[in-house]
Amino acid sequence: MNSSFLYHGWGLYSQKCTRVEYKGNTIILHVETKERLSFCPQCGMRHLVKNGYRTRDFIGLPLGGKKVIVRMKVQRYQCKDCGYDQQENIPFATGSRSYTHRFARYVVDLLKMATLKDVASLLCVGWDMVKDIHSSYLQRHYSPPSLQGVEIIGIDEFARIRCNT
Repeated sequence: MNSSFLYHGWGLYSQKCTRVEYKGNTIILHVETKERLSFCPQCGMRHLVKNGYRTRDFIGLPLGGKKVIVRMKVQRYQCKDCGYDQQENIPFATGSRSYTHRFARYVVDLLKMATLKDVASLLCVGWDMVKDIHSSYLQRHYSPPSLQGVEIIGIDEFARIRCNT
């Protein structure tokens, strides 16, 4: 598959597609990172070796009404010098979530004109996944700001308000 298509379609910037699989109404993109780590992120030495891998599935943006699964071979690395042992960074997904950032943005856009249940059935995912995406979006964008370290919260020509916390 063309790397430009991966880049613009699903936001897979540093991955390459090794094969594409079609199962019913689902497209499975098998991807792995283009370049392996060459030095240890902890100590900076070049004695970093591969230490196995794990396959993870992520739900990607749908393509023409078909569900898209991004199946990534996540490499694990170990440093011979400092003992660093960790899996590679996955730039298109957060933590242990099973969907991509672009999929989450698409869900939020759909929720502006449909209900949670409608979006879940349209995308063939669980209602709880859609609810989790929506809740994290609302938390990120509409939670009250931290006032820690703020001394003056408002100044106008008549009054000056101090915050005593």
